[in-house]
Amino acid sequence: MKDIITGLALLFATTTILNAQTTTDAKVEALLKKMTLEEKIGQLNHLKGEYSTDNYKQNVELFSEIKAGHIGALTAWAELPKLTAWQKAAVDSSRLGIPLLYSADIIHGYRTIFPINLGQAASFDLAAIENSERIAAKEATSGGITWNFAPMVDITRDARWGRCMEGSGEDTYYGSKVAEARVRGFQGNDLSDENTLIATVKHFAAYGAAETGKEYNRVDMSERVLRETYLPPFKAAVDANVASIMNAFNVVDGIPASANKFLLTDVLINEWGFRGVTVSDANSFHELIPHGTAANRKEAAEKCIKAGSHTDLWSMIYMQNLEQLVNEGTVNVALVDEAVRRILKFKFELGLMDNPYKYLNQARMDSTIMHPNHLKAAEDLANKSIVLLKNEKQLLPIDTKKVKTIALIGPLADSRENMDMIGEWTGWGKADDVVTIRQGMEARFGKKGKILFAKGGEAWGKCTDELIAEAVKVAQKADLVVLAIGEHGSQSGEAHSRADISLPGNQEDLVKAISKEGKPTVGLIFNGRPLVLTEVEPMLDAILLCWQPGITAGNAVANVLSGDFNPCAKLPITMPYHAGQVPIYYNHLNSGRPKDTTNIGLRWVNGYMDIPNEPLYEFGFGLSYTTFDYSPITLSKSSFSRGDSIIASLKVINSGAYDGAEVVQLYIHDIAASVSRPIKELKNFQRIELKKGESKMVSFKISEDDLKYWNSQMKFEADAGAFQLMIGSSSDIYKQTNFELKN
Repeated sequence: MKDIITGLALLFATTTILNAQTTTDAKVEALLKKMTLEEKIGQLNHLKGEYSTDNYKQNVELFSEIKAGHIGALTAWAELPKLTAWQKAAVDSSRLGIPLLYSADIIHGYRTIFPINLGQAASFDLAAIENSERIAAKEATSGGITWNFAPMVDITRDARWGRCMEGSGEDTYYGSKVAEARVRGFQGNDLSDENTLIATVKHFAAYGAAETGKEYNRVDMSERVLRETYLPPFKAAVDANVASIMNAFNVVDGIPASANKFLLTDVLINEWGFRGVTVSDANSFHELIPHGTAANRKEAAEKCIKAGSHTDLWSMIYMQNLEQLVNEGTVNVALVDEAVRRILKFKFELGLMDNPYKYLNQARMDSTIMHPNHLKAAEDLANKSIVLLKNEKQLLPIDTKKVKTIALIGPLADSRENMDMIGEWTGWGKADDVVTIRQGMEARFGKKGKILFAKGGEAWGKCTDELIAEAVKVAQKADLVVLAIGEHGSQSGEAHSRADISLPGNQEDLVKAISKEGKPTVGLIFNGRPLVLTEVEPMLDAILLCWQPGITAGNAVANVLSGDFNPCAKLPITMPYHAGQVPIYYNHLNSGRPKDTTNIGLRWVNGYMDIPNEPLYEFGFGLSYTTFDYSPITLSKSSFSRGDSIIASLKVINSGAYDGAEVVQLYIHDIAASVSRPIKELKNFQRIELKKGESKMVSFKISEDDLKYWNSQMKFEADAGAFQLMIGSSSDIYKQTNFELKN
């Protein structure tokens, strides 16, 4: 009887879901039949609200266009009263009363600003990352936003590219896991929940591989590299039911992504079964013309709709050309209908068709924004994002019994300017919300000692002789110097590529001057990308890579300096020794003549004559105040057959004096394959917490799926044969063994 009841319950639940789905689809179709072609095209037109630049002038009167049914969505740079007024115009004055969607780029927080995404990725804490997006969604929806243009899931291996800060680093496997977590955080399980919104993964595809690290630059690669490295995070997001995908600005195989049928239709829709909405990046439809693949805006509209681009962000190309293209028979109206169908489904699933003002509630916004729980979560993730790169003589954590006077020096030590602590893409964040490093350190150390302060330099890293001299005098009075240096918030992000990725300005002069005083010195590095620290690294006794840590910056830095939080972050992207090495990444292919450091005659083979071949700090690297020892790897068996699996295990021991967390990383290398394979690839990881003296067995399951790749026949399969298995604390510190996959 129990089984019967359970079965009936499951049947009822399934039927309910199917009926709900059918009802939504039926409602969409019923509305679609009522729409004129002009009204359909209006739903695909996505304009700006209350914002314009010389590059993207709309030259339209929004209220008139909304009432005419010419706008389906607005990028919402406006406060709730204006959003409400626009929505009222759409609902009360347009013929069919279809409500607007409001979009924004909520990248690492809405008003509660978390660390930049690259910093978050350093935590290797997927639950904390997911929670950050859940909070961002809760705050953004309270401000009227229903469609978010995030997360960015581009893989990037070139530190010159400014948008490194917006992604999860260089590794495809890890980037895919973070993509899933971010989509879950934004969308939850139900878009009708007022705390969830539409997530948009971007930029489809391969945007992070822009040549020379220049924004919007061309991309050229083999299909194998595209499928193995750059597409998997998007596929992971699609599998996680992401609702929207944004096109990239770049060309792929010579064809702009917005008009790339292979990407948008062949792969995304037909191969992966994506049923959401594709949206252009800002004005990217128009940019087919400077790309040289469309003679005019009409031709651009034709190519984009035929390729599978559903909605037009800002260029108004569909608005101005689609109706004519359909009427003259150049574009099949079925393509327009399918795009509109997908947009209307959003509006039904969000609940806007039943309550257009659902997300426009000032009281809800007032009670949601900057909630104490949100600030607590932001501080927790900032703690977990700070990477300890160096700690000579266990200088950190600061021992307040020995250190009575601390000199806090540097242009970023007490700054809220230029988004220094919160980075680019700060949503509705405000500089006044930031806890500066000086504030955090004075609150933490001021009662037990003295904090002396010197600015040392200005924005953009300009350190004058006068400011340096003042900083030296302050350092002379201290037991310990803390230097807050790096990039300010506007030196990374979109369209902020840098050829020289060392410390901006002449901050190295400041570090050298302080170093001459012989004081123990801690470097706090604030950055939106990997920086070349080769010159200053020897002059610093300890280094904390802080990224741009968000509005709780000062608290998080003080937590780590004091030892209240033991650093546990790992680098999600390689730190180069020299800018000439980039793009540099851990999972490269070997050459036929690998570098041989033992043979003096071959020392420059596959290497440089003037610098080391190795990075300054490798992917996955990060120290702790405690130490972790790894036992040898044990395998459940030395080989396994297709469809089977093995278990790899080892013991991790906290052998130091502090409780701490460790990220245990598993890498695999296919020794002999049909095409050359990377020297190692991250295939799994576990973040574990151990009390001092505690040990834990860590086990990983390895199956055939972990060994698959795009082979010489462009089939995603695993080869039988031998594999290297590496488990350790970074991509270059590990235990090793071998196993075999048998046919």
